[in-house]
Amino acid sequence: MPKLISATYHPNIEVAEFICEDGRHLLRSGGTLPWRINNPGDLTARMVDGVPAPRKAKGYVGFATTRSGRTFLIFPDEDAGREELKANLKRLHGDRTIPEAIPVYAPKKENDTEKYARDLLKTSGIPASRKIGECSDAELEKIVNSIAEIEGYHANAETRKETWVAVSRINATDGSQPLPDAEIILQRGGKEETVKSDATGRFPPVIHPADKSAVHVKVAEPKSKKAVVVGTIEGDVGRDFNLLAKFRRWKGVAGSEKVNSSTVGQRKPMSYVVQPGDSLWKIATLYRTSVAGIKEASGLDRDRIYPGEVLLITGSGKAKPDGRSSNPPSLAAKPPPVSAPASPGAPPKRVRVSAPAPPPVSSGIRSSDSERSKEGTGKVLALINAMPDRAPWMAIAIAEAKLRYGKGEDVLEKEIDYHVEIGDGSKFLSRRAWCAAFANWCLLKAGYPVDNVGFRDRRATLGRAHGFYEMDEEKNIRNPLFVELGQPIYGAIAIATRKNGHGYHVGFAYGKEGKGNLILLGGNQEDRIQFSPFNMEPEKMVEVIEKSGRKRREIVKSPSYLRYFVPVSYHEQAKKDLANSGLDSMDVDALNGVIGVPPRPKRKKPETKTD
Repeated sequence: MPKLISATYHPNIEVAEFICEDGRHLLRSGGTLPWRINNPGDLTARMVDGVPAPRKAKGYVGFATTRSGRTFLIFPDEDAGREELKANLKRLHGDRTIPEAIPVYAPKKENDTEKYARDLLKTSGIPASRKIGECSDAELEKIVNSIAEIEGYHANAETRKETWVAVSRINATDGSQPLPDAEIILQRGGKEETVKSDATGRFPPVIHPADKSAVHVKVAEPKSKKAVVVGTIEGDVGRDFNLLAKFRRWKGVAGSEKVNSSTVGQRKPMSYVVQPGDSLWKIATLYRTSVAGIKEASGLDRDRIYPGEVLLITGSGKAKPDGRSSNPPSLAAKPPPVSAPASPGAPPKRVRVSAPAPPPVSSGIRSSDSERSKEGTGKVLALINAMPDRAPWMAIAIAEAKLRYGKGEDVLEKEIDYHVEIGDGSKFLSRRAWCAAFANWCLLKAGYPVDNVGFRDRRATLGRAHGFYEMDEEKNIRNPLFVELGQPIYGAIAIATRKNGHGYHVGFAYGKEGKGNLILLGGNQEDRIQFSPFNMEPEKMVEVIEKSGRKRREIVKSPSYLRYFVPVSYHEQAKKDLANSGLDSMDVDALNGVIGVPPRPKRKKPETKTD
């Protein structure tokens, strides 16, 4: 089966919708909920502020919130669901027997706990005194099989239905913001159905009919209230469409065609800010261009792209037989090609760089074609994907890092002084820590307020790492412009903090390295702008040499820990980001190679202490 990369659930029609890596959609209906979402153990998602935020669960591709309000994990296949069920049993219930674990695993408010435990012991054949963590792999398989049977994974098999379909999506927007609770009418044959957009402006997916017939989309005219057709969805390929309610008309994914257009016209250049989880293939497919076209327009000489980078999308991007893009030369300024070092020991290749990209607008992509309003300000046209960017300040930080190309602070301060730029009262990067000044500069350029007017010593606070959460140490006054998160998300302001609670460094959360390191993009990291790993675990393992010479390993508290913050105005988006942090595992040296920073020296041996 093709790889399923994401999924969602439609509780009103009890259908699980999976998206395949090739763009097709798989719909699963009938059977039981565990079967529809490939979750044999009915595992639920941990919730934080009403948003699913699993901490240790792995392998899931989405969440299913049912009509009862419970939120379950969706897995791409049964094997992935079984593996996480095993991991869950060992992680959370390894020290318990089955009779001890079931009241926690299947609480009384939702299950007949005693019957559940009896049935599980009977069908699995595991002794009641055996702890789950002591079970062999074969015995654990029996427990998983029994739980799947009890949860109903195999029930109603005769009603199961899997259908591969083309699916189109519709977003309601006024041209700059998504519109919740907007209404459209879908006409299939002689039947009509009225649907509403959700809080993010998205309507339920429109499934293309199996008989190849068209689905007409209608909206009510404001004055007459008469339903008129504004577009038609048909064909074998699903697409994303924006309903620009402000103009009562449809715009296609390119922002220049109607919904039923079958041709791809020439497009104006558009800048796209890479989001967590993006790939060149994914972006090219979404905007009906080619990978080669995006690379050519953006000056890329590599296939890997990184969150926060700005790409240019132009024309139809259809590749010619020789592999070159058919896009004409773009009139927009091209970002320079940036290459990683050819080998770990080779110096980074120096390239010409352009000025930092301007702060991204509220959509992930924008057209370079704009009109002038009466006030003389530019009004962005053809907005695509009205969903807000994730951490828009990251595009500023990435562009600045590329522009400065690994320069040390003694050279960098001759070009720009972030202390002076934000007005924190200091001068010269080489004479004072400037990590906070750089972070505040990026936030300010992205349109987020950083200055607490009226607070004592407010200027100096702009240059302090702990200033993101503490305005006055003596009076314990919290910074009202930022809110703290319980875990990192892409773009979070990460404060490295000592045991006494004092923040000594700040950078932006970007990705993970290994199991316990968080990669931060920040200033004053080895005296320049670069990516650096920071330990995010509160404890660490060290090797202890006893007086007898015997070695043993011991867990000790880390001398520092990380705290995470976002601007207050970004908090609502941050809650959604917690469901998918976007913190993928990355290679720090590869990231730094893109911005001209040489590889790190070899790591030192593990820390050792003596009694």
